[in-house]
Amino acid sequence: MSINEAEPSAAPVDEIEARSQPSPAAGRPGRGPSRETLSSVATAAAFGLVFVVYAVWLQGGFYDVTRLSFDVSRSTPQLVLAIAVAVCLCGHLFDLSVAAMATAGCFLSVGMFIDAGLPMGLVIVLTLLVGAAAGLLNGLLVTKFKVNAFIATLGTGGLFAGFTVVYSSGKVIGPTPDSGPLPGWFSGAGSVGDFQNKAPLGVAVLVTAAVVAALLISLDQRFPGPEPRRRAQVTVLALLGALVVGAAWALGLPAEFDWMIVIALSLTLLVWTVMKYTAVGHAIYAVGGNPNAAAFAGIRVRAVSLCLFVFSGTIAALAGILIASQQGSAAPGVADPLLLPAYAGAFLSTVILSRGRFHIWGTVAGSIALVYVTDGLVVGGVPYTWTQVINGAVLIVTVALSTFLQRRPGA
Repeated sequence: MSINEAEPSAAPVDEIEARSQPSPAAGRPGRGPSRETLSSVATAAAFGLVFVVYAVWLQGGFYDVTRLSFDVSRSTPQLVLAIAVAVCLCGHLFDLSVAAMATAGCFLSVGMFIDAGLPMGLVIVLTLLVGAAAGLLNGLLVTKFKVNAFIATLGTGGLFAGFTVVYSSGKVIGPTPDSGPLPGWFSGAGSVGDFQNKAPLGVAVLVTAAVVAALLISLDQRFPGPEPRRRAQVTVLALLGALVVGAAWALGLPAEFDWMIVIALSLTLLVWTVMKYTAVGHAIYAVGGNPNAAAFAGIRVRAVSLCLFVFSGTIAALAGILIASQQGSAAPGVADPLLLPAYAGAFLSTVILSRGRFHIWGTVAGSIALVYVTDGLVVGGVPYTWTQVINGAVLIVTVALSTFLQRRPGA
């Protein structure tokens, strides 16, 4: 999963990054969209068809704006965990310990406040630091001791999960009469984890504008062909998006978001900015595209891999903090069911807003689509126990399609 660093050479990082992108032959500039782009469009159309079927099948019972917004808010820890997974996958690494780290983060958030009596602000900082330390442990096992990433993260995931069971004696940990309740701003009615507690309108508008701008920048680079054609395509998409948002608002879309959605979107913007506009992000994509070429270009592959695991562990700890905020308690294995949909959402990014590459915005879009697909079936009467079956099927299909796209000549 990692290689020794080579001596720096004259090859620039941008050249190495370009090797992980489809070649001009694959994109066929000036001859219309490539097959990879058509596959992305087909995937988006498939999800659109699912929602059309829902409209006919459920007779509008699923398309309640408040319900749709609540589904995203409730699934925020899953979205955050999917981002943690996608960050590692961008560097061609797997982290199977993220769910266990999220569970540990939930226990740390509740336990350090209740048992140690620490201020919640300090508890959050310490929990994130523990997540970073856990990621550092994973990174050292993979890069320094050459343990296979699957085995290393599977083993550390067992350690993290085992520690939470030992600490809690297999029981739920929550506020007691002696400890008092969790801070009102953190959990409970009117807190960050309360769906009814909306962020100020100015915050919602600012985050929405930033998200739209980021999506337009991403979409502008996803279309092959001459510059005027790409600009026209993006303009059409922007107009369609404006019409959809306007129609949604006309149907009663809330003008404000709850804090969970704001946190998820803000994290997505931060990670996307780092991946796109910083040297670390460029190095991550270079290592993910061709680690040998990246090493010969002078990129410190081991250091990049180490950073990936630290990022993943920190974000997973944040997911655990959000779970604690929503539930107000910590239970053994509380984040375990989130691992499969997190990977499914991350792999969906390779066929949504992308051409075989892992992508942060595609991860969020795929995760939200997956949430709506499963919840729609539940609304239609399918038992909730089928959720994992659906997530597993989506993961298999997307991995197969992603592998097909990446093995095509020029990919």
